[in-house]
Amino acid sequence: VYLPQDMLASENVSNEDILNLQSSDGYRRVVRKVADRAGELLAEAEIGKSTLPGLGPLFVQIIVELYRGYLIKLKQLDYDNLNAEGERVKISTLQKIAASGNAIYATYSPFSETSAK
Repeated sequence: VYLPQDMLASENVSNEDILNLQSSDGYRRVVRKVADRAGELLAEAEIGKSTLPGLGPLFVQIIVELYRGYLIKLKQLDYDNLNAEGERVKISTLQKIAASGNAIYATYSPFSETSAK
């Protein structure tokens, strides 16, 4: 289980609950905290990308855009990625293409706040 064990314990969520796809309010709170922290780290990566040479800023921005897509989907599920079908949070091919386009714009557009300029 790839969630912080201390956070799960503080919410009385066991690894067994997760492996049995048993969601709870506590589980959703843990996932939300982890997702919020991931969003903060993505913002830091976006700021720091301009220090990279060559295509580095573009590659970082593509990753940022893709993972933001995952975080949006997770939020739409109310941070409950456990369900009877075992469906994982995923984004479509079209969303991936759009994320790449957004990354190009964010990296190279003179109008973008995160442009590598």
